[in-house]
Amino acid sequence: MEERSLTVDSSSIVPMISRNQTQLIFQRHCDYDRENGGLIPESVEKQKAIIQSFIEHLKNSFRIEDLQDTYFLFTSSNTISDNDFKRCIETTNIAMELIKQFFKEQNISTSHIINLNEETNYNGKIHESRQLIEPKMLLDKTGYYEYLTQKHGGMNIDFWTDFEEDLSKEKREELGAEGPDQIVERAVHYIQILQRYATYFHKKYPNSRLVIWNGTHYDLISPLVKQRILHFEKSFWLKVDYCGGISLVIDELNRIIASVNGINYPFVLEETKQLPRHF
Repeated sequence: MEERSLTVDSSSIVPMISRNQTQLIFQRHCDYDRENGGLIPESVEKQKAIIQSFIEHLKNSFRIEDLQDTYFLFTSSNTISDNDFKRCIETTNIAMELIKQFFKEQNISTSHIINLNEETNYNGKIHESRQLIEPKMLLDKTGYYEYLTQKHGGMNIDFWTDFEEDLSKEKREELGAEGPDQIVERAVHYIQILQRYATYFHKKYPNSRLVIWNGTHYDLISPLVKQRILHFEKSFWLKVDYCGGISLVIDELNRIIASVNGINYPFVLEETKQLPRHF
């Protein structure tokens, strides 16, 4: 019997770049308290373990001289809960703080974390990106969220199956709401923006390595992996662990390889006439 589900874990959240290359990490936020919106302690510890493993790989793979040419940029969805917690920001901030601590221990300037570089305008904070947010129907007031809620009696499995498989496409298009294909398009545009940024960065810092760590949601990672990496049907159930994620490596020729659960796949970007200007 054919397996109809797969879970994206955290095994691709490891350093995997050489000089003049950029690694894009797309990580799902960690598990959170449904009532107050903050990360639960067990998931915080899980995230810390993932980052410590990432750091151990750095230590075992690179000499100190190589680390002096390694840079990080941290971006994240700005999704906010009813109680003002930002679960993606919280998750990504754990990564940034542990990488900062590691750099200090190795006597590497923390300005190699671009968010902490005083010459940039990030002011020491995670860059919040609307490109990485949850499905826009949750906030865009098109009425599609209300339509699906009424149709299925709440945000249950049938609600999300309908949305992810685009079963109500005709109604969605009538309302002008974002669907799974549009989420993938949004993700691909964002990757192209980062690819352009990486080209600029490596011209400014020859022989460097750049890691761009992006905190996001299941709703972006799952359709992106399904449609653009594994080429599955929309009906395939592609789960994503809390704190799990994927990596894309951009080489010096702008070619991209995707890594899902430790396995590499080609990733091809079509030409886009006009990209959003900002992260």
